[in-house]
Amino acid sequence: MKQFVVIGLGTFGYNLAVEFGKQGHQVLAIDYDKNKIEEIKNHVTEAVVASAMDKETLKEFVDKNFDTAILGLGERYMEATVLAIIHLRSIGVKHIIVKSMNELRGEVYRSVGATEIINPEKETALRLARRLTIPALIDQIPLAPDYSIVEIALPDEFVGKTIRELNLRQKYGVTIIAVKDVLRDVMVIVPTPDHKFTPDSALIILGKHDDIDKLKQFI
Repeated sequence: MKQFVVIGLGTFGYNLAVEFGKQGHQVLAIDYDKNKIEEIKNHVTEAVVASAMDKETLKEFVDKNFDTAILGLGERYMEATVLAIIHLRSIGVKHIIVKSMNELRGEVYRSVGATEIINPEKETALRLARRLTIPALIDQIPLAPDYSIVEIALPDEFVGKTIRELNLRQKYGVTIIAVKDVLRDVMVIVPTPDHKFTPDSALIILGKHDDIDKLKQFI
């Protein structure tokens, strides 16, 4: 079980905090809007009406033992976001994720101590674009600006062949890290080069976005 503090309960922050709560983690939700706090209080460990700019209030509820702080205050609240990052760093929170729709602002947030910047709309758009242009794509997990783990339905051309025969790493720079038997819901982690593909399977692949896109000719 981890400890999260979510500051700013817009659509992004609210859903994130609720999901953390569903997964059994300890969640502290903070927002200046009493109505939002009232709405979320039964879904998280603790919900507090407070300003992210108030260091003393943050210190009262947040300490260095929190695994991650997520800030989703919105683009209109750049000053509040900057101050919240500075306060959280001084408190000792090591992992601070900030939502930003603007890359320049994201760099500002990094400069004052944010450890990770995310743009949910951009990431969602990229995932949707790849899913629509790669019909067999089942899911995608972004790992870094250039890398993802994707799950794809096994192309018909792969059935009966082995990983060694396909040689995807040499040809396309991607690595098969697992094979899933969809019907039996069984996962083979790090399959051997001699693993032979059977129908009704899915591949979990790690690689750069550009390299994964090259698989389009097969799927």
